[in-house]
Amino acid sequence: MGTDARTRPPRWTENLLRMPGRVDGVVLGVLLGVAFGVWDIVATWLDPLADDTPGALLIFYGPMFAAWGFAGFMAARRSGRVMEGVKAGAMSALATFVVFYVANLVRVNLFLTAMRSRADWVNLMLRFHASGSESLRAFVNYDYVKGAPLKIGVASLIGAVSGMIGGLAASISHRKSRLADDTIHDSQRE
Repeated sequence: MGTDARTRPPRWTENLLRMPGRVDGVVLGVLLGVAFGVWDIVATWLDPLADDTPGALLIFYGPMFAAWGFAGFMAARRSGRVMEGVKAGAMSALATFVVFYVANLVRVNLFLTAMRSRADWVNLMLRFHASGSESLRAFVNYDYVKGAPLKIGVASLIGAVSGMIGGLAASISHRKSRLADDTIHDSQRE
């Protein structure tokens, strides 16, 4: 007798399970970085003065964190180890944020004139005026590049945690799947 369709993973996961883990995490991260970078540029083009409200940030970053968790789920499902999920989530996040940060620098330079009036740039503009710097563009680029290591590091940590959550979910689902398979095999023997 075949396995019950309810205990068998969907067919589309079979191809995903065959993909090598870390490479896929980096590729996924690059794709996410490009997608979210383009989204950020287009959103700024449509409304350059839009504030980064908590709701807007949740809508923007929530899918990104979920994708890192999915990378962790798939890596742990493939390997059977939660730690592989942590690594995949962290690698995805690192690649995402490196690409996204470059796109963010492009966005800031494209829309610098309009963005200087944003409410969430008040402190940045105060620091610029207090700095005595002659070029707003140079000051903003320096400020963004200076903050990159911390932001990329925090994103990588969030990716590791998301990957761990995904890895734990994969571990639990894998155990349930094995338990269901064992139950089916035991009932077939009787």
